[in-house]
Amino acid sequence: MRPAAAPVGATEVATDDARIPVWNALSDLYLDTDVTLSHDYIVRTLAASPYSLDELHEMLMYDVHPALYPNLMSVAGEWAGFDEAWLVERIATVRRQPRWRRRITHWFARDIGAQWRTLEPMIRAARSAALPSPAPQP
Repeated sequence: MRPAAAPVGATEVATDDARIPVWNALSDLYLDTDVTLSHDYIVRTLAASPYSLDELHEMLMYDVHPALYPNLMSVAGEWAGFDEAWLVERIATVRRQPRWRRRITHWFARDIGAQWRTLEPMIRAARSAALPSPAPQP
């Protein structure tokens, strides 16, 4: 017997989930505009998050990308920003899909991969700059 599917409107994401600011920042990569203008905001948000670079990349590729890649393919895509409640619900819906199904969207990830390769060293540098200096030795 198969378990009942989760209701369409259901979400497993709490409103205080630490992933939400990350998802919001990464969603800017999917706007129909010059996303390089958002790089500073994205880097600051991701560098301040509690997630490793690998975890951030996973969120990009398995949460945000499957939810938003169609906007990159649209003639008249969203350019002003995604509503947070809609974004969280959309990602929650995507996260209910099997991981293999979300991976299929990687075929449409070439530009996002290039964006990540640009952002990753910037996040690493921002985190290094934010580290407290070691106390001087007596």
